[in-house]
Amino acid sequence: MVRHVNNLYKSSSCSCVASARLLCRETSREFNSKRRAFRHQDDSFTAASGTNTADKMLSTWISVLIGIVLFVVCGSQVISDKTTIASPIQIDQREINITEIAVDSSIVKNIVIKGHTDPWIKANIDVTQPTNLDFSCKLTDLLYESSSITGFWRKDGKEIPQSRVVIQKKETQYHLQIKFQVTDNSQLGNYTCVFDIKPEVVANFVVEVPDTEGREKPLVCYEGDAVVMICKSHEFVPNTWIWHKVNGTEKAIINATANPDRYIMNIYKDGNKTSLKVMGLTGKDSGLFGCSAVYEIGSSEGHVKVKVLSYMVPLKPFLAIATEVIILVSLILVYEQHTKKKKNLADNDTEHMEKLKTEESNGVGDSTTRHRNV
Repeated sequence: MVRHVNNLYKSSSCSCVASARLLCRETSREFNSKRRAFRHQDDSFTAASGTNTADKMLSTWISVLIGIVLFVVCGSQVISDKTTIASPIQIDQREINITEIAVDSSIVKNIVIKGHTDPWIKANIDVTQPTNLDFSCKLTDLLYESSSITGFWRKDGKEIPQSRVVIQKKETQYHLQIKFQVTDNSQLGNYTCVFDIKPEVVANFVVEVPDTEGREKPLVCYEGDAVVMICKSHEFVPNTWIWHKVNGTEKAIINATANPDRYIMNIYKDGNKTSLKVMGLTGKDSGLFGCSAVYEIGSSEGHVKVKVLSYMVPLKPFLAIATEVIILVSLILVYEQHTKKKKNLADNDTEHMEKLKTEESNGVGDSTTRHRNV
């Protein structure tokens, strides 16, 4: 019977009512088969008609009870499913669909916006050479739609001249597009498509040179040692790598070829990773080093911080502790000497007082003797 219950509960194709009915039939059939087998073993059990009636009633009650339990469980699940289905559908879904297509030296980027959105929606576009860009935004599923709306483009927060257009609704969506060519780093930045409605609907396209990764944690070294710094650009190979030392607002370019005893620069086989080894470190080498990945369209920088310590630095805690111990021992010695002097003075005073008392006692004894002699 348990096997039938498990099979019925796991079956998702049957409805709960049908499962209850089938369970009742299977339970009754199995109980009757066991009863007949038992009747063959014991004739006395078969001869009793009252027992047969009791068996039938028991089988019926067991089937009904199991059917009720299954119906309640399935019913609660159906109610839960209906509650989920009946929940209202939010029009402001903030769903984004970003697609990118690279065609030769062109990049086509499309953002589909469903409902009103916040300005955090963005797509990142990495460029390393002059590239044709094709950006488009499609707005759908507005709560209140009109036949046309106004749209325009911004670059770094400023409206691009002659980019404002009237967008006609086509197939329940509004389409805003811009095409241009990036030829130098002045054209890099944040391009924003704006649907001029209330509230305003925007999406951002960030055009930039690929990031260069340095090191977040500083490298701690000692004077006279050497340090190796590494920078990398994960997916792109720069035209060249340049290392420099940052001195405030100035950048001192490091020429490893001119000073091979001091610097060794290496570019790894894949070209997207470089290292700089600085030998004979001094305190002046502490600070920030920069690595620039130079591309045809521009460059990006990573940074590595170096901290050069003197060998006296590890000794400073020991010297501080030793100084504290010396001061403490000196205080203890001074205190002991002072205490000893006070004790000696006290002992001398005690001896002097006892001596005076003895002399006074002797004087009193002599006087008494003289009086008696008289």
